[in-house]
Amino acid sequence: DDLATGKGCGRSYLFGGKRYGKKILTMKELLKLGVYTLLGTLLLSAPFAGLGMLSTHLVTEKTFWIQLIALFLSAVSLQGLWLNPSKGLCPWTYVDILPLSLLGLILLSYPYSIHPEPEKLLFIGQMVVLWYLLRQVFHEYPVLIGYFSMFFIATGLIEAIWGFRQLQGWAYSNHSLFRLTGSFFNPGPYSGYLAITLPVALGILLEQSKRNMPYYLSMGCIGTAIVVLPAGMSRSAWIAVVVSCAWVYALYRLDRKQAATRLRQHKRWYIIGGILGGILLLGGSASLYTLKKDSADGRFLMWKITTKAIQKQPITGTSLGGFPAAYAETQAEYMASGKATEQEKLVAGCPEYAFNEYLQIGLEQGLVGLALFIGWLGLLFYKGIKNKRYACCGGLMSLAIFAFSSYPLQLPEFWVVLIFLGVMSVTPDKDEIRENQAESNGHRWGKQIFFMGIAILGIGLFWMQKDHYKAYQQWNKAQMFYNNKAYEAALEVYEPLYPLLKHKPEFLFEAAQSLSKTGQYEKANEYLERAVLLSSDPMLYYVMAKNEQCLGEYRQAEKHLLHAIDILPERIYPYYLLMNLYTEPSYFQPAKLKMAIDSVLTKKPKVESSAIKEMKEKARSMLNNTSI
Repeated sequence: DDLATGKGCGRSYLFGGKRYGKKILTMKELLKLGVYTLLGTLLLSAPFAGLGMLSTHLVTEKTFWIQLIALFLSAVSLQGLWLNPSKGLCPWTYVDILPLSLLGLILLSYPYSIHPEPEKLLFIGQMVVLWYLLRQVFHEYPVLIGYFSMFFIATGLIEAIWGFRQLQGWAYSNHSLFRLTGSFFNPGPYSGYLAITLPVALGILLEQSKRNMPYYLSMGCIGTAIVVLPAGMSRSAWIAVVVSCAWVYALYRLDRKQAATRLRQHKRWYIIGGILGGILLLGGSASLYTLKKDSADGRFLMWKITTKAIQKQPITGTSLGGFPAAYAETQAEYMASGKATEQEKLVAGCPEYAFNEYLQIGLEQGLVGLALFIGWLGLLFYKGIKNKRYACCGGLMSLAIFAFSSYPLQLPEFWVVLIFLGVMSVTPDKDEIRENQAESNGHRWGKQIFFMGIAILGIGLFWMQKDHYKAYQQWNKAQMFYNNKAYEAALEVYEPLYPLLKHKPEFLFEAAQSLSKTGQYEKANEYLERAVLLSSDPMLYYVMAKNEQCLGEYRQAEKHLLHAIDILPERIYPYYLLMNLYTEPSYFQPAKLKMAIDSVLTKKPKVESSAIKEMKEKARSMLNNTSI
C-alpha cells in the first residue's frame, strides 16, 4: 500500500493488515498505532481547527485545538510507557538537547513580575513536550512518517482548493480587506503554508517510480498551489518556494559527478550562463522590491529598528514578549534623533512582530538564544540529509527562508509543522533504529523516567492553561457589549477577566475604553499603563492623554502625545489631540497651538478618510477663529 510507505521522507516501510515489516503486530499494538495516527492527523489539521466559540480569536482557537490534542497524546504516551516499560526507547542525539536548552533559557530570562506572555510560555513548553513525544512515537512506528507526510501534502491541497474558491467568490475569506486567506487570517501566512507544502510534495513526486496515490496527491497539491500562490502576493513565499523546490529537485535528479564533468567540458558556457543568471536575479529582485515598494521599505525599517534594539541587550535580550515595547522605545529614539528619512517616517508602523523570526528571537532571547535556535535548525537539516529525508528538509528550508521576512512562528500551526518535519527528518530508517536499539536499552530506565516525566509535564501544562478558554468565551461576550456601546454592561464582564487576560493589549484597551466612557479615567489609565508594556501601538498613549486631559493633568497629557509622535511622527491624530489640548482655557498655548494646527493641515495621511477630512476642517476653522 503506497499510502503507508515512508517515501518522500526517506526509506519505505510497508504496512498491510497486521504485518509491519517482518513483524506481526498484536491487536494491542495495532490499537496504539491507530490512536497515534488519529492524534497526529488531528494535530496536522490545526490550520482548519476551530472550536466554534471564539469567532474573533482565530489564532487562539487553533492554539487551544493543538493544546487539547497534545493533552491526549501525552496521556496515551504516558499509558504506553507505563504499561510497556520494556519497549525500545528513542536514543539520545545532540538535536534532542537543544529544545530543552532553549526552554531553560526562556524560563530563566522570563519576567515573571510582568508576566507578558503566559499563554505563549505554556505553548512553547507544550511544543517541547510534543517534540520528545513524537520522537518516541516515530521511533516505535517509523511507518507513520510516510502517512503523515502524505497527510501534510493533503492539507496543502485542501488549502489551495479553499483559496481558489475564495478567488472565484465561492467562499468567504477571514479578512474583510483580503479576498484570499484560506483558513488563515490574511494572505501572508496562507502563502507561507503553501510554500512549505510544495517542496515536500515535489520530493514525494520525484521519489515515485509509478503513478500511484502519492504521485497523484503530490501532483494535485503542486498544480493547485502553483495556480493560487501568485494571487497571495507574498514575495517571501515565492522566494521560499523557488529556492527550496530547486534544492529538492537538484538532490533527486542532479548527478554530481556528471554535473562536474559537464562543467569542466563547457566551462565558458556555464560562466556566461552564470552571468546572465546573476543579471536576471538582480532584475527579479528589483521587480519584487518595486512590486510593493512601501511594504518593502516598511519591512526594512522594522529590521533596522529591531537590530538597534538588539544592540541594547545583545546577550540577555528583553525576554519572551518583550519585542513590542522594546521596538516602540527604540523607534521613538530613532525618530526623535533626526536621522530618519522622510520615507522611513512615512512607512513607519507599530508591528506586533519583527517580520523576521531570527531578529525577533535575537531581541527577546539574546544572541545566545538565537545561536541555540539556529543550531537546532542546522542539526535538523544535517540529520535530514544524512537520513535522506530530502522532502522533509525541503519543507524545513522553505519554512526557514519564509521566516526571514514574515512571522510564521507567531502562529501555532507553523510550530506543529516545524516539529513534525523536524522529527521526521531526524528519525533514521528502521534498520538503523534496530542497530541503535541495544544502546537505547542500555539506558532504558533513565529514559523511561525522562519520557514519562515529559508526558506528565504535557498534561500539567494543559491543566495550567485550562481556564483561559472560558476566559476567551467571556471576552467574546464582553466584545458584543463593547461594540454596541453598552460600556457598563461590558465592564461587568471585563473586570473579572483581568487576572486571566491582562497579558492581551487588545483586552486592556477595550476595558480601558469602557472605563473612560463611564468616567473612570484613573482606573482606565492603570489598564493602559500595563498595556504599553506589552504593545508598540501609540493609540494607547492617545487614550491615556485624553484621560489625563479629562482629569486636568494637561502636562502629563502633552507628554503622552509627544511620545506617541516620536513613535509615529507622520500620524495626524496625535497633532489633532494636541490641538484640542492647547485650546483648554487652563492650558492655552498659542505658539504650540499654531504648530499643532499646521501639522494637522500639512501632514499627508497614508489613506484619505472621512475622519481625516473632519480633523483638517476643524483645524482650518480653529485657525480662522482663534487669535494665534
